[in-house]
Amino acid sequence: MPTAAERYAAAVDAVLAQRTRLRGSEPPADLYEDLGAGHVLLRADPHRLTPNQQAIADLIEPEDVVVDVGGGAGRYSLPLALICREVINVDPSEAMGAAFLSNASAAGIDNVRSIASNWESVPAPSGTVALVNHVTYLTRDIVPFIRKLEEASRRRVIITVHSPPPPYRQHRLFELVHGEEEVRVPGHEALMGVLWEAGILPDLQMLGGVPMGAASPSRSEAIDVALNGFRAEQWAFWRYEPALRSRIEQVLRTNFDELFVADEDGFRPSWLDYGRDVLITWRPEVDRQDPV
Repeated sequence: MPTAAERYAAAVDAVLAQRTRLRGSEPPADLYEDLGAGHVLLRADPHRLTPNQQAIADLIEPEDVVVDVGGGAGRYSLPLALICREVINVDPSEAMGAAFLSNASAAGIDNVRSIASNWESVPAPSGTVALVNHVTYLTRDIVPFIRKLEEASRRRVIITVHSPPPPYRQHRLFELVHGEEEVRVPGHEALMGVLWEAGILPDLQMLGGVPMGAASPSRSEAIDVALNGFRAEQWAFWRYEPALRSRIEQVLRTNFDELFVADEDGFRPSWLDYGRDVLITWRPEVDRQDPV
């Protein structure tokens, strides 16, 4: 029987194989370099915490050094910089790193630094808390990834994922566009199996749901928003090929009345699965048993 880690790797392989067949190989350039400065992925307001972010903040202590793995523009970790000693953001995207530092500067936060690297390549920074938000879905070699998190965190590891996972959130539109069922990335169920197998006994907390996005005031704007959002499916953030963009737009226009719900504020996509955030956390030196 395959191990939980082997099943996890096989699931990632299946997603990447489908993504490559339908979208081509991932471009070598920074996937976020073409996002506008005001793009939601590049923005962070450290002074506004959602209830789900507050659940993470409640685990942080004043003397903590938080290592944020794949922290992007700092949406999760910059609020923590206001209540801890230091935040170290490790992210391979130079665009994300620049946005992180810009957001910190705009908020008057100076106890942060950024490392432009993927987690697998950089020596583990010395911290007390390792934080990982929405990164594990396509992390194929999940056990070394987790062990390195423990190496960087003397006190606590914190991982959040979403159920259903965001790279699979638009699977109903995916099937209309590509004519086949989307392969699902591994979520919290698969991750918990890997942790238990490794002898880790984490706490799991189901957090609140993520609210639906703002309505688009017109049909054309709703289609544009949907086109931009669909790039994130299977974490394929790179630019569309013209033929694919045209096909997606045609699907959205042809099926508009079935795909969008109209209310007094405009049009909202009906196919998105929003679900709930899942908080997984453990203390590396305490929450353990003999590996399965």
